[in-house]
Amino acid sequence: MLKRIFIFLFIICCVWITGYSQDYIDSLETKLILVDNDQKLLILDELIPYYFRNEPAKANKEIEKMLSYARQQGNKKYEVKAQRYKGLSDSRIRSYHEDALKECYEVQKNAKANGLFEEVILTKLAIADIYHQIGINAKSLDYQLEAFHIADSMHYSQLYSVILISQARTYILLDDYEKAEQCLKSALKNAKILDQQEIVAESNIVFGDLYFSRFNQSLALEHYLEAQQIYARLRKDMMVAIAFFKIGECYFSMEQLQTAFQNHLQALDIRKRIKDGTGLAESFNKIGLLFIENGEYQRAIKNLQLGLSYAEKSNSNILMQQSFDYLRQAYLGIDDYKNALDFQNKFIEISELIYSEADERRVEETNNKNEIDKRNLEIQNLKITTEQKEKELAASQKNNFLLGLILIITLGAALFIVWLYRGKRKYAKELQLSNDQKMKQNNELIELNSTKDKFFSIIGHDLKGPLNSLTAFSHLLINHTASLTEEEIRTIAKDLDKSLKNLYELLDNLLGWARSQTGKIDYIPKKINVPDLIRENVQLLAKAAMNKKIRIEVLIDEEVEAFADANSVNTVIRNLLSNAIKFTNTDGIITIFVDQWKDHIELGISDTGVGMSKEDQEKIFDISSKHSTLGTNKEKGTGLGLILCKEFVERNHGRISIESEVGIGTTFKFTLPKSTESKPTPVSEAN
Repeated sequence: MLKRIFIFLFIICCVWITGYSQDYIDSLETKLILVDNDQKLLILDELIPYYFRNEPAKANKEIEKMLSYARQQGNKKYEVKAQRYKGLSDSRIRSYHEDALKECYEVQKNAKANGLFEEVILTKLAIADIYHQIGINAKSLDYQLEAFHIADSMHYSQLYSVILISQARTYILLDDYEKAEQCLKSALKNAKILDQQEIVAESNIVFGDLYFSRFNQSLALEHYLEAQQIYARLRKDMMVAIAFFKIGECYFSMEQLQTAFQNHLQALDIRKRIKDGTGLAESFNKIGLLFIENGEYQRAIKNLQLGLSYAEKSNSNILMQQSFDYLRQAYLGIDDYKNALDFQNKFIEISELIYSEADERRVEETNNKNEIDKRNLEIQNLKITTEQKEKELAASQKNNFLLGLILIITLGAALFIVWLYRGKRKYAKELQLSNDQKMKQNNELIELNSTKDKFFSIIGHDLKGPLNSLTAFSHLLINHTASLTEEEIRTIAKDLDKSLKNLYELLDNLLGWARSQTGKIDYIPKKINVPDLIRENVQLLAKAAMNKKIRIEVLIDEEVEAFADANSVNTVIRNLLSNAIKFTNTDGIITIFVDQWKDHIELGISDTGVGMSKEDQEKIFDISSKHSTLGTNKEKGTGLGLILCKEFVERNHGRISIESEVGIGTTFKFTLPKSTESKPTPVSEAN
């Protein structure tokens, strides 16, 4: 339901909803080649919303064209429109939310400077949509209310209903159904007065969504049917299909499967005709599910494979996840456990990806909220300081007046007042120092809360993946052991072993990270023999290297000593060597070397593996953008190993760095203090 709400809100922010037929789109694309530049702007304004839904990459290209044509002609209105489209594209298609907000703020400023207040309103709705993306619905509502205030003050009654519908969707997300209903009633009334039939239909769609979310299917069905009839009269094919789909969903939830099937078929026929890729994925999946419910598993598989194909073309992770889940159910229905297991694994993989993206959004939301709280705190403190200064100024003026009066009376009284004034100044300074200290403590608390939220987000995501895998495999073994072949059982056992090993590595790294963050790890530096540590780790990981036919070369003098904590250095070497094996192809080479300098040694581990991009190199040591990729044999990492390495190297007064090139290999280097005769007293960091 939330995804549908976001999709409709996105369409509103682009343009008022328009239905398309493929013939109409083809004719527009033909005209775009033949007409003059000024007419091209009008055509692009119709094509871009269609491309947003069905061909996102092409939408970006057409936005650049519109921006170029508008600037060539000095057409400010369409320049602003193109910039607004670009902001929406950055947010909705590329997920560059910060860039999208900057773009829209600039659009808002540009539109206002040129008197384009309708574009100011639509841009505020676009900003509201971006805040929806990062989960700050209250902030989204603020911009929608600002948009309505401008529309009301400028008497843009034709935009009232669009804004009110947008507000209603936000109130639904905030579970404030009463206000959502009030907004929709006002929107419907205004649209009927202005004879805005498309907006009347859209109001009914959102009314249906509201009642459907409250499990009142009969009322939802009435509104969906009303919307479908209006869209049919207006020949808005895309919206007719959406209405049929929603009607089918109502009947499905009411367990009237035959009627649900008929409505989903009507939606599918229209979407085939207009070539709506996203809609086709949605319809084929639902029809496949209906066949599963009816026990027609072969027909279900046929439709679900088509749904998966369109979902992949539309690059929709949610629809692909749905296809994998339904295909797993269908193959279990015909006792094809091999394909069922395959689609179960695909479902788990894409679920992990979706969980990861959701975690990143939650971390981003937490960061944004913390930043807003921090700014509000700064504003509050500034307000208190200003009020205090004003009081001090008023008191000072009063004191000066009294001082002049008292000076006339007696010099002694004047000296007494000066003494009081100095005492007050001293008190003010002490008060200011106290306020500064409190602000510093508040900032530290905000930072600690942010780190805590990031850490909990990592634990939540990384434990879900392996545990989901274990649950799925154990379910197959418990319920279908008699039907599984020996080879299938062996395959499941291998997958179970991989999941358990990955879970063990994850818990080990999480424990190390948690202990490092809470200061529960003893740091006991002493003279250590670096070659001995390296040999221990090479022997420990020799089997993993042998399995991939990887040769490990150790180029180190026997007399290399460092002054550091042996346990933490051992953890760093083991993590870096394990990573090198993981990302090196079969028959590759790993080289371990040491350079000695005046007061420190530098240990390096170099591989001939896959390498990594500059963008990935910037992420690997940052807890806020936790980064994990699959190895050359699909080995899974936790994303915490390198972060733990950085913590331990810096705790040993060293530095860690990376040099990498995609396709050539990667070298990790870290430094340690050289062993000296004078040895500092070992310390413990436990509090």
